[in-house]
Amino acid sequence: MVSKSESRQQLRALRRGLDPALRLAESLATAQACAGLSRGVPASYAALPDELDLGSLHQERWRSLRAVFLPRVVGPGQLRWHTVIDGDQLRPGAFGIPEPDPAQAALVELPPRSVIFVPGLAFTADGRRLGQGGGFYDRLLAQRPDLRAIGVGFSCQLLDDLPCEAHDVRLSGLVIAGRVLAGRSA
Repeated sequence: MVSKSESRQQLRALRRGLDPALRLAESLATAQACAGLSRGVPASYAALPDELDLGSLHQERWRSLRAVFLPRVVGPGQLRWHTVIDGDQLRPGAFGIPEPDPAQAALVELPPRSVIFVPGLAFTADGRRLGQGGGFYDRLLAQRPDLRAIGVGFSCQLLDDLPCEAHDVRLSGLVIAGRVLAGRSA
């Protein structure tokens, strides 16, 4: 098996090379599937340009005056969550990713049993995830095992195997290209 670093390079290239029409179709299908997975306010993310984009889920919630919890980077491997009720509450943040403006979006502690949609470079059907390498989500999920972490990605991101270390946290489930897959027991 190749190292995590080599895997990340290969997977980033694969994700960047996706056909734009496929990227859009799989993002929309995944956002639609995710909309039915959370009874409360979902915790989500603003996508990097080559990540699966759940923006249509956010827009649908905001149009109906419902919130989304979105993260803000506050230090190495550290996220803080905010209640966002409108896209105008976002500003450019770490890594060029839109983040909640703390002056406009209330800081929140994610409620117990919240559904959190987690991006990644690759996933396996049993809930393993290879992230970007910053450890943001692994740290959060290790500290908050009460959260229901759902990995989201494109069809090309579902792999048979991934390098995994003791600190890597498995996900509760996956939504890949709009298809809901079970993960480990939550």
